[in-house]
Amino acid sequence: MNITAIVVTHNRAQLLEDVLRALLSQTSALQSIVVVDNASSPETAQVLQRFKSVYVLRLEKNIGGAGGFAAGIERAIMHGADWMLLLDDDAIAQPNLVECFRDVLPAALEQRVGALCSSVVELGHVALMHRRMFNPKTLRESVIPRKLYYKVRMQVDIASFVGFLLSAQAARDVGLPNASFFLAYDDTEYSLRLGRSGWFIWLVPSAVVDHLRSSNRRLRNSLYTTKHYFHLRNQLAVLRHYGTAPGWRLWLPIMLHGFIAAKDFRLSSLCTWLKALRDSRGMRL
Repeated sequence: MNITAIVVTHNRAQLLEDVLRALLSQTSALQSIVVVDNASSPETAQVLQRFKSVYVLRLEKNIGGAGGFAAGIERAIMHGADWMLLLDDDAIAQPNLVECFRDVLPAALEQRVGALCSSVVELGHVALMHRRMFNPKTLRESVIPRKLYYKVRMQVDIASFVGFLLSAQAARDVGLPNASFFLAYDDTEYSLRLGRSGWFIWLVPSAVVDHLRSSNRRLRNSLYTTKHYFHLRNQLAVLRHYGTAPGWRLWLPIMLHGFIAAKDFRLSSLCTWLKALRDSRGMRL
C-alpha cells in the first residue's frame, strides 16, 4: 500500500529539515514524500537539495496551507498514492507514526473510513483542539476528552491537517481542500465534507505528532492581523454551511474575535475584524 507524506512549507527551513528527517526515520517506511514549497526563500531550496529522495513541488506564489495541501494531494494521487499523510512544516512525526496507522488500516479498509488522524502534542501535552466533534444544531465544536485517548481508535468529526492520513479514494470522491480558504478552517471544512459524504474519520491515539507551536503564536496572544481575518472569515463560512442552528449562535466566535481585536487599541484591528465578518458571507463552499 502506497503511503505518501505531504508537507506544506513556507520559509521555515530549519523546522522543515527536522520534519523531513523524522519522516525518513519511520519504523515503517513511507513510499514517498512530497514537499509543497509555497514560494519560500532560497534557504528552503538549499535545505531541500540535501534530501534527494524527496519530491519537491515548487509554487511561484504562496497560496497558503489550504492551496498547498490541495496541490500536494492532487500531485500525490497522480503519482499513485493510496493514502496521504498531511503535515505542516512544524510537525514532527514520532518514529512509529506510520506503523501505528498501518496497524489500524486493515480495520479501516473494512469500513468507509476516509481518514485517520494522530494525537497532536504541543508544549508537552495533548492538544485537544485538533480533534473534535461537531453539533450542527448548536455549532459547538467539542474536543475529544483526554481520558478517551487510551482507546485504540475512535470516531471524530473534525481533525486538523497535523497528522491527517487521507484516503486517496475519499479524496477522489469529495474533491480537494478548498484553496480559497488560504489558511485556517480548511481542514475543518474538509473533515465535515468527508462526513457529509459518508466517510468516517478515526482518531488513532497511539500515533503521535509533536507540533512545535509556541504559546505566543496562539490567536488570543497576538495582535489582530491577517491570520485572525482568515480564521474568523473561514470559521463563519463553515458554520453557516454545515450548521443548522439559528444565526444568533454565530455571535460567540464573532464576539470572541471582536474582543481580541478591541484589546489591541488599534483601528486597523477593528477594520480587519469587520472585513472578516463581511467577507465570510461571500465564501463559496
